[in-house]
This record gives sequence, C-alpha cells and structure tokens, in this order.
Amino acid sequence: MKKYKLLLIFLASILKAQTSSSIYFLAPVVDSFELSVKVFVKESIDIQNNIHYIYEYTIISTQPDAQPIKIFEIPWFAKYSLSGLYHYHKGDTSYSKLGYPTISKRASWIKLHILPLETIPGFIFISKEIPDISYWYAEGEPVDTFLRVPILFGEEYEDTLEKYYYNKTPFGPGKYGYTVGPGPLPPGWWKKWSWGDSTYFVSDSGFYHLIERLNKCFELNWLKQRARDHLLRIYERALVNYRTHGIEHAQRVLNQAISYLKRERGKLVFEEAFFILYYRTIFVRDHLWGFHGKK
Repeated sequence: MKKYKLLLIFLASILKAQTSSSIYFLAPVVDSFELSVKVFVKESIDIQNNIHYIYEYTIISTQPDAQPIKIFEIPWFAKYSLSGLYHYHKGDTSYSKLGYPTISKRASWIKLHILPLETIPGFIFISKEIPDISYWYAEGEPVDTFLRVPILFGEEYEDTLEKYYYNKTPFGPGKYGYTVGPGPLPPGWWKKWSWGDSTYFVSDSGFYHLIERLNKCFELNWLKQRARDHLLRIYERALVNYRTHGIEHAQRVLNQAISYLKRERGKLVFEEAFFILYYRTIFVRDHLWGFHGKK
C-alpha cells in the first residue's frame, strides 16, 4: 500500500479543496466489506511433551457486492515478547489447507481472493502461546476512490494521509475485530531450581486474571449472563479456598469451572469464551504456587 503514498501526496497538493477545512486524496479503499470469523482451537503435545495450540479460522464474507478480501491475519503485539514468554513470530508454523501463501512464522495470509458471501475455512497456525482474547485484521482488494478528510493548518499532507488512511485502525487501513488468538501467560513468575530448570507459577493474580477474562468475554457477548455469574462465583470461591486451605482445595474448585465450561459449551458458553476460559483455567490450576499463595 505504501507505493501509493507519493502519488497520493502529489494528487493531494493538486486536488486541495477550495475550503481550508478539508482535502481530497485519491486513496485505495480496502475496507468495503463485512467479515465474520469463526475459530477452533485444540491442544497438541509433541514427543518431548511440549504443549502447542493449533488455531484454525474460517473466514466468512457476509456483505453482498463487497470488495473481495485480499489479506487476513491475526495481529501480534510486541507486548507479548516479555521475558519468559513465547510468541509465534519465533514459533512453529503457519499454513492454509487451501494453499494460500503465508508470511513466514506469522498468522498472516496474503494474496487471497475471497468473494462476497463466500466462506473459506482452513487458515491454520500453531503456537506455544495459550489462547487469549485477540484481534483479526483484514483488507479488501483496493479500489481507488476520492477520500475527503479534514486537514489542520500547518500539517503536512503526508501526516494527514498517515492519520486518516494508513493508521485508520491499529493495524492498517482495513478492518479489524475480536477473536481468539495466542496471548501472554496469566500474571505470575518464573522460579529457577538449583538443577537448572525453571517453572512458571501463579498465585492470587491467576484468579484475578480469570475473572478479568471472564468479564471481558461477557462484554464481547461470548457467553450468557447466567454462565458469567456462575463462573464468577466459582473463581471467587476457588480464590478463597486457595488463600485459606492451599492449592489442592483451589484445584478442586477450579475443576468445577472446567466441567461447567465443557457442559455449557455451545449453549451458555460460546466457542470463543470456551477456548479462552477453558485453557486458561487449566493453566492456573496446574501452575499454582504451593504455599497458600505466598512466595
């Protein structure tokens, strides 16, 4: 898309509006479509007993007479590269069942041609990062059109172009929305043992993390009110048990949350919330610090 920049800036200088409050750009429209994204996640364990997560997406173009979709990706944020965390830019693999090209080691597919009302499955990548609330991003095949935007006195045309076109979303000029993707571990710490291995632990912060993700999933309409309230009570009870009785009592309560998520999957708990809460509840259960939550 950057190849348009010099042409756009040049045309902007020629086509400046008669009023000083706006300016016209000849810009390639890349967001004239509506997109629905379905996700499926499953766990995989390799021969060295390392856990990986397989993420698979189905893209549904839902708007008639829309632009064909050219790019689809699950964006990655630099904040995920904290010490001790794994991110899929350094990770395993990304591919498509349909043979669409990908960007190496990224969940990004280019040179697509998904037509209006078309449903395309099989966009897959593998990561060691645990499922979390994430974003999808997409661009349509560009069609040139005039874009009218406000301009402030003294600003360069290029700055205006960056603000109203290239930086239209956090990821570029297309469209984005919420889905499930790889994310950082629940808040905790690494403990290095005398024999050289390291183990990741969580304490109270792990329960607060589950509650925060639960509430965010509810805000995104990924589970029903009844499920949210029931799981909230379980997580709060698990935290009380952890503080007063230790990890075994807390683990038994967290198992109730895991059973509930499996039972209500597809009914009160939709797929996105299930993948996030199920795998993160298991992680917290299996990584609790063993001294009543105190280091």
